[in-house]
Parts: sequence; structure tokens; C-alpha cells
Amino acid sequence: MFSLKLFMLSFLLFSSILYTKAKTSKKVKHIQWILKYSGWKHLNDVKSISYYQKKFDLHSLFEIPKTYLECDKKIRNMTIYLACTYAKVLKNFSSVIIHTQKICKNKFQEKDIISGCICTEELVNMISIFIVPMITLMKSAIDALDLLHKKPWVTGDRNNLIISILLEIIPNIIDKFNKQTLSRNEMSTYYQTLKIVKSYFKTIIIRNVNEGRNVHCEYVPYDTNYLWNEWVQEYNDIIDKDIKLSFFKFLNRKIMVYIRSVIIEKYFQLGFKFDPITEETFVPIGPTELELEFKAIDEEPSTPIQIENYKLL
Repeated sequence: MFSLKLFMLSFLLFSSILYTKAKTSKKVKHIQWILKYSGWKHLNDVKSISYYQKKFDLHSLFEIPKTYLECDKKIRNMTIYLACTYAKVLKNFSSVIIHTQKICKNKFQEKDIISGCICTEELVNMISIFIVPMITLMKSAIDALDLLHKKPWVTGDRNNLIISILLEIIPNIIDKFNKQTLSRNEMSTYYQTLKIVKSYFKTIIIRNVNEGRNVHCEYVPYDTNYLWNEWVQEYNDIIDKDIKLSFFKFLNRKIMVYIRSVIIEKYFQLGFKFDPITEETFVPIGPTELELEFKAIDEEPSTPIQIENYKLL
């Protein structure tokens, strides 16, 4: 009897070791494939991330884990690094949205009601058609990476990553827009809509997703307004040449091009795939998934992402 019990105990221990090794090997392989995508090497906006009072720079992401525990730590660090990267994109866009919101508000204050209405309508379309779908895609990428962890934040009672929480909140602005339908017969709907925009993009993003409150991220120094300033200068150069061009038509085009580059460089080139049927993001594993990666430096996405009537091809 003793020998049988000893044999069973030895068998269980041996089986558990094999299972752990197999599980670890699979997860290590998964991480290795993800990190072979070129985009991870170009996440240079973030200087380092902090987790459990330890700092990790971009170089540390490419240290291959050996154990199951190390795999989970690596996944957590990659998730935070990605979230910090997306946070900077959000802050850049928030600056553009806030500046545009001020332009619309000034039109009303100057009693240029028609221009104020058109400005507000264009701003709502800009947010709904371009910004929110991009934010939704970012959230799904963060969640897809997080779900590789043994204890993902996304399924827990508390999500410890403030950026992921905000990425989930921001798309709710569409519900606000739907409840506050614009009507030129009721100017208060325009004023209220501009307040909603300011609340979401200034209060929620700029005041919360920043280096001070988000203790995870340390950025390479940059000017939050650089994107807006660059676009305004470019537009002024165009109209100085006596070329007639609507500012909002110009701005829509710049935003569409910028979002396209963000999705390619900070989504597809990081190995994320989009399932058009389920409309979900997943992180595949296997050498065949890298074939498109090496076709061109400026890789095009393998699956077109539909944003309303615009395609990022």
C-alpha cells in the first residue's frame, strides 16, 4: 500500500512538473512571437514604466522570460508599456479637440451663430467618426494583451490600470451626444455639447492621464500641444499661398492620416489582429503571422479597419 501511494504521489508530482513546463513553454513561445513584431522596438515615446516600485525600460521588454511567473511579469510590463504609449496618443488628440472646442465656443461668443453651429457639428463628427473608434481599438488591444496574464486586470474586481479605465469611459461620450441631439432651433444644445466635449477631453483625459497621476509612465519630454501647433502652422502656410481650404476639411484629413499611422504602428505592427466578425482584438501565435510584417517597413494592416464610411487601408 505504501509503495502504491508513493508511486501515485511521484506520478502526480511528475505530471504536474510536465504540465507546468508545457504551460510555461507555450506562454514563453507566445511572448517571443509577439516581441518579434517590429513595432515593439519603436515605442520610444515612453522612457520607462514603473511597476511594484521597479522601473523597466524598453530594452527590458525583450529579455525573454524562462518561467511561468516571469512570463506573467513580462505580460504585465508589456501591457503597462502599451497603455502608457496609448496615453500619449490620447493626450495629443485631447489637445487638438480642446483647441477646436475653443474655436467653436468663440464663434458663438462673437455672435457668429452659423459658423459656431457648423464648427460644433464638425467637431462632433470628428470625435464620433475618428476618435472614439480609435480609442475603442486601443482598449481592445490592451485587454487582449492583459488576458494573457494568469490574473488579468480586465476580469478582476478592480482594474489597476487607470489608462485602461479611461479608455473604457471615453467612448461613452457617444451616448452623451445621442442624448443631447443638436438642434438649430435650440441653441442651448450646441452650448451643452461643447461643455460635454470639454468635460471628457480636458477633465477626464488631460487631468487624469498624465505623468503626475499615472504613476506607471515616465515619458520622453515632449510638448502636449505639438500636434496642434504643427497642424495650424501647416494650414497657415497653405492659405498664405492663396489656396482656399476649409480648416475642418484640413483638420479631418490630418486626423484621419494620423489615426491611420497610429493603428498601423501601434496596433498591427505590435502583432494585434482584428476579427471583423466578432469585432474583437486578439494576439495570435505562430510564424505565419509575421509574414506581412517583413514585406515592407511601412506595413499595411492585414485586415481593413472600418471607421464609419472611412477605411484605413
